[in-house]
Amino acid sequence: MSVTSDNFPPDDPLRDRAVSWHVRLASDAADEADWLAFEAWLAESPAHAAAYDAVEEVWSALDAAAPAVTVATTSNVIALKPRANRPPLAWFGAMAASLVAAVLLGVTFLSNSPVTQGYTTAVGQRQVIALADGTRITLNGGSHIDATLGRRERRVVMADAEAVFDVAKDPKRPFFIEAGEREIRVVGTEFNVLRHGGDMQVTVRRGVVEVRPAGQPAAPALARLQKGQALTHKAGRDQDAVGAADPEAAFAWTQGRLIFNGQRLADVAVTLNRYVTTPIQVSADAKDLPVTATLNLGTEDQMLRSLSAFLPVYVERRPDSVRLSLRRETR
Repeated sequence: MSVTSDNFPPDDPLRDRAVSWHVRLASDAADEADWLAFEAWLAESPAHAAAYDAVEEVWSALDAAAPAVTVATTSNVIALKPRANRPPLAWFGAMAASLVAAVLLGVTFLSNSPVTQGYTTAVGQRQVIALADGTRITLNGGSHIDATLGRRERRVVMADAEAVFDVAKDPKRPFFIEAGEREIRVVGTEFNVLRHGGDMQVTVRRGVVEVRPAGQPAAPALARLQKGQALTHKAGRDQDAVGAADPEAAFAWTQGRLIFNGQRLADVAVTLNRYVTTPIQVSADAKDLPVTATLNLGTEDQMLRSLSAFLPVYVERRPDSVRLSLRRETR
């Protein structure tokens, strides 16, 4: 598609307003009030959305013309195009002039068919993925996701996985995450998603996300989560649990730690089993022990020693599993 001066006449105030919104939302100063005001502006008239589309198309064309660079992550090397360095608001006049020049000169580009890229980590491995739109995904061990970047939307499908998403702002190309029976929609924010055994939990550290039933994009949102909130969905259930959450605890695994605040030992074992190769089982007499502790992620032996150091549990090693039970002297 070609973007030419036909898209906007010279000195078009609608174009200038669309450019202003683009620059504002791309800056670090943008907050939730800005996003809500922008959504209201888009809803006022189809012409507003069309104007923003034209501006976004020009900017995307300029991004597409930028040379590819290589970014090294903790466990792989990924080729990507750099995220545009968005200008501060004081530069708005100069940037608007640049965009107008691009529109008047005409920028032509072809959008390739979206390509889906799969990412898989082994147990105990963490991987930082840098997507071409500027989004960064930190993938926990024993996880698999598929990512697709299209012109109208960005989408990640999670299998059994845990990941932190720091989504690049792009209000005209929302970011969707399919996690079992639920779908998460976001424009730009940071949050943790865990899908395991058919269940799903999303915890928000910055911004706002919406959760809907999977495969029902027109359905009303089941929840709109803000900073410090989490939603938990159990497979097969219609109702979800929404409440306050500690984002730092949810994100702690990215720093090599696990934080537990009163969880049952049986539930702690479920979490630990995502980090070890030998399954951990808990006896009936110990499954309800409350665990409040910070556990450093290390080798299997190190984590089990730490667990038994502050809990009255006996660690029994079997040929194909590890069993935790109450110490005999406390029974």
